[in-house]
Amino acid sequence: MKATLIFDSVNNLLFSKWDDSFLQRMKSLNEQANGNITDSYNIAQLLSPIITSQRIMAAQFGNTYSSMQCKDDTVIVFDEFLDHVFMIITKDDIDDAQRELLDCKTLVQHICGQNIDLLHSPVYQGWLSVLLDSRTKGDSIPGASGVIGESGATASALNALKTISKEIKCASYQHYHLILFVGDKMLALYSSRGSEDLMPPDLILLSFQCIAAQEHWRNVNKSDTNTASNSWLPWLSEENSAIVNLCAGGAVVPCAPHSLHIAEVAPRIVLLVLVDMEMRDIGIAAHMSSQILSNLERLLLQRNLEMLPNTLDNLEAAIKKTTDALRKNKSNSNLCARLTSRMLELRKSCTTTTPLTPETTATAMRTALDALLDHLKPDIPSLKMDQPLKDLTNTLAPYIDFLRVKAMRYFSLGSYPFQSSASKAFVRAIASRALSSFREGYGGAAWRRGALHACALQWWERRGVPVRPARPPHPAAARALPPPGDLRAAFYRQLVDLAFPTDSQGVSIKELICIHLGLVPAATAVQQARRLAHSVHELAGYKPALAADLL
Repeated sequence: MKATLIFDSVNNLLFSKWDDSFLQRMKSLNEQANGNITDSYNIAQLLSPIITSQRIMAAQFGNTYSSMQCKDDTVIVFDEFLDHVFMIITKDDIDDAQRELLDCKTLVQHICGQNIDLLHSPVYQGWLSVLLDSRTKGDSIPGASGVIGESGATASALNALKTISKEIKCASYQHYHLILFVGDKMLALYSSRGSEDLMPPDLILLSFQCIAAQEHWRNVNKSDTNTASNSWLPWLSEENSAIVNLCAGGAVVPCAPHSLHIAEVAPRIVLLVLVDMEMRDIGIAAHMSSQILSNLERLLLQRNLEMLPNTLDNLEAAIKKTTDALRKNKSNSNLCARLTSRMLELRKSCTTTTPLTPETTATAMRTALDALLDHLKPDIPSLKMDQPLKDLTNTLAPYIDFLRVKAMRYFSLGSYPFQSSASKAFVRAIASRALSSFREGYGGAAWRRGALHACALQWWERRGVPVRPARPPHPAAARALPPPGDLRAAFYRQLVDLAFPTDSQGVSIKELICIHLGLVPAATAVQQARRLAHSVHELAGYKPALAADLL
């Protein structure tokens, strides 16, 4: 049973994706449904008490809860973003459900930015639905981006991308990325001079876009053999283009608008062109302003006046950053004046006696920010892709068959005698078990499952040199964090802050998960993991001796 639901600020069901088992469960809870239970209104009515309880506990008492577990092992997990409640109802493991919910929120930010109401559109609903499906169709384990490393094909692809970049005209935009994906793995990336680096979550999000496109094109080709490749993807524009938000430049969440262009080079080989819309600073500042405004609205609802002055100061600083970014971008001056005046009205209503209530002025500020969010959906630049695509196909022709086979076999254990158990689902289960160990506060774990032996290790590094935490995180503190393995790595960012509270600059967490295809002693598993860590560090140019001591 599985249902993914998003409710707006007044508990209307904005997005829904469920299976038949969920519908049958809902019918059993409502004897008066008369077969109309598939209507979103009926589902919202049935679940409204749970949503309202979650909102009241969070808003009026500051006591949020992220999950509920029913007697029949049904799990309900919650998350909230800009007054919208995200919910998953399932019988999966609670950590897996919470991880999926975090990824769902990231996907919404990826395609909608902060304007979640775009999900009212059937196009955006379909887009989110196919991306949620694509989340489990790739080979990568949760939170890990994959790269195909084959020197000949990679070098040829990179040179080809560099060549066609001169043919693709990006209008007045100077910064762009050209990426080749094989399956859900990146083969080559070429970035224009001065472009912000793409972050690991960006590559994972883009791999989902590639999986969705490949699935659609494969189904279209099966149904109509005369259909040309690069047929229209119904969740994108007719040129297979759209505006997406990325974390490029180190943004905490996807809020840097880029135009995305997708084209098929060959079956399972996809070209992505990303054009930076040069609105990163506006997106980051708008995100900060929206989050602080949501906190302020919650404080007003709680009548928590002690926190109000500090929150108003933070909001005013965020609004100033927003207006400064708008002016730097030479955007609408009227919008800047509107944001500034709404901020003045809000501060006056919260600190002095005025005809307007703080709630009214907060709503007016929200409306002004919504106008800004509309500004973050710019027009998609039109790119001339036909000739560059032909040139790229011709250059890669000697490698096409090899790459297609590699895409089909990558991350496959089918050639081993444990084929029945060593499937992708089994590997995902092993990875999930390892992540659960890390969340419990352990730095290493070894266990057996059937005929396989698994070993997981975790350590800390600062700029490539292993270090020990200044304050080892307490297991209870680690358990209170979000589950590891989501797209934006929330667990790891917060764990670093716990372990290095005064200086976390340059600190990263490394994990190693080994699956031994047979029963081996625990000491042997750890020894082999240590040797593998040596190899990884040598390839990366690190100092393996220090890492071996830690392991």
